[in-house]
Amino acid sequence: MKKIILVLLLVPPFVFAATPTERLTDALSIVKELSNIPDAGAFVELLRQSEGIAIYPSLIKVGLVIGGQYGEGVVFKRDVTSGKWLGPLFVKLSGLSLGAQIGVQNVGLVLVLMNEDAVKSFTSSNVTLGGNVSVAAGPLGRSLSADTDYKLQASIYSYSVSKGFFAGLSLQGSIVQVDDEANKQFYGSSVVASDLLKTEPKTKEAIDLVNYLNSLIYLQPSI
Repeated sequence: MKKIILVLLLVPPFVFAATPTERLTDALSIVKELSNIPDAGAFVELLRQSEGIAIYPSLIKVGLVIGGQYGEGVVFKRDVTSGKWLGPLFVKLSGLSLGAQIGVQNVGLVLVLMNEDAVKSFTSSNVTLGGNVSVAAGPLGRSLSADTDYKLQASIYSYSVSKGFFAGLSLQGSIVQVDDEANKQFYGSSVVASDLLKTEPKTKEAIDLVNYLNSLIYLQPSI
């Protein structure tokens, strides 16, 4: 963890949203950017089958032989019976990698949570993607392939985008943590992470985001 901190000291602090409200606004921008990419039809179809979504508006990956990545995101749970989105829950993601690497990469990250276990993993501290819960790169294309057994392959499908294009990014070994500070700031008091995914969003920024998600699920025809 100390090595991750040393790497991330090289990242300018302004790349992350200053407040939870700004994080929601930026999350909406990333989902819009992703959904407008021509090959994002498969993402929309997965979203229709999902039980939640995690959005990291800015995930920074820094490499100086030892590489680290860090992002601050937000999670919503989707009630499969009513179709309503519940949340938000604010979270963080960090990871460490070794090998020949140099440079800085900044991407928007969207994780489609396909089942209840995937959603619950974001309410716990120090859950490892690829360890505690399976994660894979999301399928691309204007639609899902008929022989794509996506529900059995992974609990989470990831999409990373940079300037209107899909960007390759490995999340294996990344650690998900509840962002207690952001949740306390947003809700005004200390809260239990799992309880935040039981109530409907109330702020304009959160409602705007879930309304856009619903526009993709219910109004956009299958591609």
